[in-house]
Amino acid sequence: MEEDEMSPEMIARLQVEEQTAFDEDAAFDEEFRRDECVEIQMDSEDDMPPDEDGDEELADPEDEGEEIGVIPEQYSDDDVDAGNDDAVAKVHHKDAVLSVAICPTDRSLIATSGQDDLAVIWSLQDGPEGVRCVERSRLEGHTDSVTQIAFSADGQYVATGSYDCSVKIWVSTTGQLAHVLEGPAKEIEWIIWHPKGHAVLAGSADTLAWMWWAPTGKLMQCFASHAASVSCGAWALGGKAIVTGSEDHGVIVWNPRAGTPTHHFRQLFSGGVVSICSHPELPVVVAGSEDASAKVLQIETGKELATLPGHTDSVEAVGFSGVSATGVQLLATGAMDGKVFIWDAKTFDLRCSLNDHFEKGGVVRMKWLPPSAFGLWLCTCSTDQTLRLFDALSGRCMRVLRGHSDSVLDLDLALAAPEATGSGGMHQLIVVSGSDDKSCRTFVVPLEQVVAEAKNGSSSEAAPASSAFLPLAPAVAPTAPSFAGTVSAESAVADTV
Repeated sequence: MEEDEMSPEMIARLQVEEQTAFDEDAAFDEEFRRDECVEIQMDSEDDMPPDEDGDEELADPEDEGEEIGVIPEQYSDDDVDAGNDDAVAKVHHKDAVLSVAICPTDRSLIATSGQDDLAVIWSLQDGPEGVRCVERSRLEGHTDSVTQIAFSADGQYVATGSYDCSVKIWVSTTGQLAHVLEGPAKEIEWIIWHPKGHAVLAGSADTLAWMWWAPTGKLMQCFASHAASVSCGAWALGGKAIVTGSEDHGVIVWNPRAGTPTHHFRQLFSGGVVSICSHPELPVVVAGSEDASAKVLQIETGKELATLPGHTDSVEAVGFSGVSATGVQLLATGAMDGKVFIWDAKTFDLRCSLNDHFEKGGVVRMKWLPPSAFGLWLCTCSTDQTLRLFDALSGRCMRVLRGHSDSVLDLDLALAAPEATGSGGMHQLIVVSGSDDKSCRTFVVPLEQVVAEAKNGSSSEAAPASSAFLPLAPAVAPTAPSFAGTVSAESAVADTV
């Protein structure tokens, strides 16, 4: 893979003093646990918006004439390149699958949500007929598209966000509805869990961001300062701060306890902010915009550190990798121009450009592999109907995952160490994806095999996956990035439940 021929302008180098240890301040988490927090009472008399899209329920396997979640012997005409479906299992909704998630504590559980107003928790099972994805719980009750689904960090809860203006909390093991988190007046754009506990954050088209305490359903804070839809958000500093981006072209840094802005980057871009991520340790965030640019921000000083140029379309995905054993850390920006730029996470110099999606489709989502020997590998999904696995350090596409017949809208992944898989010493990467083709597909990639094929000059096209290698045991390491600081009070409480 050659680097992009266009060299970016010299950009300011990061001037951040060596980070001092965080104070052992657990007051914020203790407020969650003891309910010593602001509880905001909202008028809930407004009717929910009607369902106008005419969506239907999930496909009934009996109506389809096949067992749900099992790949049939003959592929349908809807599959791209019949006979070249790399998935080990797949399931369908009645409309586009908008969001997917893997349980961080039990990777045999996956969750999907769709434009058919439904969310489902599935169980991956390995048997004599191959890998099956069996419905475990159907999460019904939303009256419009379920745009987001996510497991809490401890896997205890599932949160769903919908265009019906509500967030719902479900018990992951039973599928029972725990709470309906009302308050927003317009569509829910995104939801994220606190990285260590049970606070859940959401952004809405009503110009507000909302934070609830999931175990009780209490509304803890309403964050008001944006002038348009709150289109993206992230926890920063290990959950001690919040950052949100908006269609008003701005980014705001919030104090979660007070609900007040600490810094407001106004008119930061010439277009809406559509993606945002935080550094796993430093007070640094990166925001991507519809104006084809990304910016690096210091959230304690309120200063802009760098502009990341080169894209020609909306920057839909941004993310920091973990730190490798050799001390290397990377930053990726992915855009609808089909390119992924890899930047040095310290200097913000461009290292390489991943152009495998270019002129085929735009990059919609991407996710770094967890810290490991493969922590500098990146998985992307695109409107070109594929997912691709890259070694970002070398800039090489290592594997193409095919099977979808329309745009791939979301992905999640988990990594299983060799001792957990019984796979002959191989790390197994599990990738789930959701698509406009109404399906969720599960892929399994033996990473050491991929490396060996690359050394031998083999193609990056996927080899048939062996279901015997599917690692269904609970994860041995968290798939979320590591954050500085001590274990929160909520996590300690969760461990005793």
